[in-house]
Amino acid sequence: MEHFKKIYLDYKHQVYFFVKKFISSMEDAEDVVQETFVHLWKHSSSLRNPQNLEAIIFKTAQQEVSNYYRKNKMLFSYTDESLIKDAADSEKRDHEFKEEQLKKIEILLEELPERSKTFFYKNKLEKISYSQIAKENNISKTAVEKQVNKVIRYIKTNLNLF
Repeated sequence: MEHFKKIYLDYKHQVYFFVKKFISSMEDAEDVVQETFVHLWKHSSSLRNPQNLEAIIFKTAQQEVSNYYRKNKMLFSYTDESLIKDAADSEKRDHEFKEEQLKKIEILLEELPERSKTFFYKNKLEKISYSQIAKENNISKTAVEKQVNKVIRYIKTNLNLF
């Protein structure tokens, strides 16, 4: 269950944007994404191999797009395999770009004072409110908010300097 939950959280946006390239309606695209993950859940035993994981996810999404067109008696041709390959390559590049950006952010965060970094992590990653963090540290909510906002400004300012 936890393994599938992690896969869902890691890939839900990528699958949505992949599907959205083929289906213009937001609601229909969301339905196809849901069907993709339902299918993956039913066949979750095949998701144990991390080398094939991404290929399985996007192939399943591709099949669900095809099913959507079939159900709606619409014409969708896979004769242009390059379109699907380009979309999958684009998703891979997007994923690599996000990974690279996350590494840069981690480097920038290491340069910050421990207290600011802690407040930022608690608020943004652990979803703890400013009020709760302030209470735990015997400081004002405004002070916590200022620290977190300083970190965000620092990251935004310095991220493109890499």
